[in-house]
Amino acid sequence: MNMLVAETGQVLDTDGMPQGLNIRFLHSGNEMTEEEMTELSAGIAIEGLLAYRRAVGRRTNEIIASMEPGQFRQKVDAGRIKAVRDQGAVTEKAGWLTDYWSGKTIGGLMLMPASRHNFVHLNKAVRIKSKLKRRR
Repeated sequence: MNMLVAETGQVLDTDGMPQGLNIRFLHSGNEMTEEEMTELSAGIAIEGLLAYRRAVGRRTNEIIASMEPGQFRQKVDAGRIKAVRDQGAVTEKAGWLTDYWSGKTIGGLMLMPASRHNFVHLNKAVRIKSKLKRRR
């Protein structure tokens, strides 16, 4: 949302977020290998992750509050998509994601990924949590 809508830096790039999260992956996470996901999951600092999630939520709310009604119908600026790619926020292997975003309006981005995206993964998270509880 920061790069594509507000044309500002990512929350991940502020206040030592990668160090607080204890991560080396600085991209969207799409197309990660199982080994990379295992590394990320094993090493991520949960308190840092919660702080990051809160900061992203606050920033997303600020961006939405700053929008003017007509802006929601605007297409995503191609230069902003390029900036996301150039920064490496989305890996080359996951280029389909920036292609997807390129076809969206600002309002479309507000719906997916900004708000609905969490729900896409909720069922899987519940299944993983259930499996982990059964192992104890």
